[in-house]
Amino acid sequence: MVYHTRQRPAPGATCEWPGCTAAAAYPAPRAPDQLHDYVWFCLEHVRAYNREWSYCPDMDPADIDAAVRSSMEFGRRRFGGGFTAPPAFDDPLGVFGGAGVRARPSRRWPPGSPEAEAAAALSLADDMTLPALKSRYKDLVKHHHPDANGGCPASEERMKSITRAYRVLHEALSAAPAR
Repeated sequence: MVYHTRQRPAPGATCEWPGCTAAAAYPAPRAPDQLHDYVWFCLEHVRAYNREWSYCPDMDPADIDAAVRSSMEFGRRRFGGGFTAPPAFDDPLGVFGGAGVRARPSRRWPPGSPEAEAAAALSLADDMTLPALKSRYKDLVKHHHPDANGGCPASEERMKSITRAYRVLHEALSAAPAR
């Protein structure tokens, strides 16, 4: 018999289900806020108890989602959605652009321009190169091509938008730089 708790039923304990006198061998949490305090049942009644028991009887979907996320973090403190560097920072080791250079985000195209929207549609950075664009396009075509998705109309529409975005960016990157 496998126990998921270090607690054991008292010797000779009987099932705590009303009217049952079978031996108690299976623990079940007493309440959602008392997960380490157990009631003990026989196999038949622990199954019935588990079918009816709810960890979140009075929670709405947002509270349930918060509880699930909290349980996945194992009580760790969170400081936001991840590391984001300031827009300009010192780079004395040259990791982000050279020794002592103040690294700044590059903006090839102004926000809202067709090129910027095409780059966003393909999930590419503004400072992409032509080989990076071609590689990303090939990956997206393999994934979204209608023949690979059973002729799905949604994948066909996604493929058309990928192709339009690729053409816009390819034309912009292939053009000779203005002097």
